[in-house]
Amino acid sequence: NIYTLLVGFTNGLFFRVSLSTSDFSLEGDYLLGGLFALHEIEHETTLFSAETTECFRHLSSKSGYQMLQVMRFAVEEINNSTTLLPNVSLGYEIFDHCSNTKNFNSVLRFISKNGSIKPKEKLNNYQPKVIALTGPYGSSKTITIAPLITMDLIPLVNYGATSYALSNKLHYPSFVRTIPSNKDLVEMIIHIIRWFGWNWVAFLGSQDDYSSDGLKLFNKYINNTGICLAYQEGLSLNANYSLTLKKIDKLNINVIVVYALPQYASKIIKAAIANNIQDKVWIASQAWAMNQQIPGEPGIENIGTIIGITERLLSLPGFNEFIYKARVTNDAGHNDIAERDIQGKSTTCNQVCDYCSLLTAEEIINENPTFSFAIYAAIYTIAHALHKVLQCDMNECSKNTMAQPYMLLGEIKKLNFPLNGRQVKYNYNYDPTISYAVVLWHTNMNPPQFEMVGTYDTHPEITFTIDNSLMPWHNNSSGILIPVFHVQKVNGLMRGARHLLGEIKKLDFPLNGRQVKYDDNYDTTISYAVVLWRTDMNPPQFDIVGTYATHPELTFAIDSSLLPWHNNGSVSLIC
Repeated sequence: NIYTLLVGFTNGLFFRVSLSTSDFSLEGDYLLGGLFALHEIEHETTLFSAETTECFRHLSSKSGYQMLQVMRFAVEEINNSTTLLPNVSLGYEIFDHCSNTKNFNSVLRFISKNGSIKPKEKLNNYQPKVIALTGPYGSSKTITIAPLITMDLIPLVNYGATSYALSNKLHYPSFVRTIPSNKDLVEMIIHIIRWFGWNWVAFLGSQDDYSSDGLKLFNKYINNTGICLAYQEGLSLNANYSLTLKKIDKLNINVIVVYALPQYASKIIKAAIANNIQDKVWIASQAWAMNQQIPGEPGIENIGTIIGITERLLSLPGFNEFIYKARVTNDAGHNDIAERDIQGKSTTCNQVCDYCSLLTAEEIINENPTFSFAIYAAIYTIAHALHKVLQCDMNECSKNTMAQPYMLLGEIKKLNFPLNGRQVKYNYNYDPTISYAVVLWHTNMNPPQFEMVGTYDTHPEITFTIDNSLMPWHNNSSGILIPVFHVQKVNGLMRGARHLLGEIKKLDFPLNGRQVKYDDNYDTTISYAVVLWRTDMNPPQFDIVGTYATHPELTFAIDSSLLPWHNNGSVSLIC
């Protein structure tokens, strides 16, 4: 059929060059798919186009390349293990995934079998190219491609999509994540706000699934907390950031939650510096809490205190050595790689990275580590599930069992294993246990530093704490004074508002011949009129020819005698 033909065509056109010795692919008994944003699109058009986005034409993203290397490291470590998959090797195929809507070719390749896709194939007959995959980074990118992958129960073990919508197993039955959802992140932000007694806050986001989901959850979970959301806005990249911050300053809001992707957060912070916004507390969501570029902005030390929320930072033993070794290998074959990349641009879709081979080991190692453990845990999750499916013991795995994607999914839910001091397990939505860190930005140091000042864990029990002595306003008269809208005042206003709403619900009074009253949803009674336009008159007139009312009882009537086709045989028949 046309679908099979399309996939076969894209295979032939875009994937002709094999990069078996490159960062992008490795042969193995079972292949894993990987999607990483090695490039970023600053202004992505929403216009429909059948053309695949060529990521190498856009801005480079060193953090995306670092994430790719974490996956490679995890696979190499597992392949070197003598106990996890003793006589089975993992391979991978990795693609640059930079677009929210125009990077389907790599996904089609992952779910194809011998270059074609057969819709509605029985699960026990379905053996796609990959046994499972990880990525992509970002909720919008993930929500776009997830239905293609999860419809056939291929495990999509994601490291960087936090939208709570993805926890819906009816819509995304095989979506698994190793990073907490927006629900968890929003609850953590609220914990911080309440810990310090702040209650007059602003919420700034970007216009994407990540931010809109976060804002919706924030509005939901601040109910009955005494927190007043005094200002909220979803910003586009072309928005007037200065005007937004001036509005916030005029409202005397001193606590600003910035729940946005790094490119938006950067614009917000730059605008704050340019407009001399001072003495604020900025709460950074996980997407930019450990960003390596923003802390270096000149003048950032004047805008106030920046607190970030991130995964508990865990080093990956052996990762630095892996990178140094890989760089030596790359340097030795640098000319060959560069020549192959140049030749490959016309034949390989999104397996090209011009800048990657030029990065030093230190640049890769020092990149944002926020998602490192999540990627590492994703690969180990797949490996542990495969271990169960293949009935492996300490010496070998069964060669009589052919693992299929849906088999891994059933095992993932039952997993509970230690990994670098953390426990990896999943709830009924395939969401992980939580281990957050609260980090304080020291922007007055060179280079800027991130200091862990608090933690939040859900395993083995729920614990949350912040070391107040590490905060800049502790015993520091010259530090930041946080004026807050007094708790008693907020609570008093909320009690007054609730009393007023209660009285409104009871109202029932006449007004200019109409009865004003409200139902349980505070919707009013209805009194509609049907009007006939009299365009043959000068000036034109509107005649009431019918009514619809719900009070004192439901009534609906139209006076047919007033309609133009009444007793007029020359009017067209109305069907």
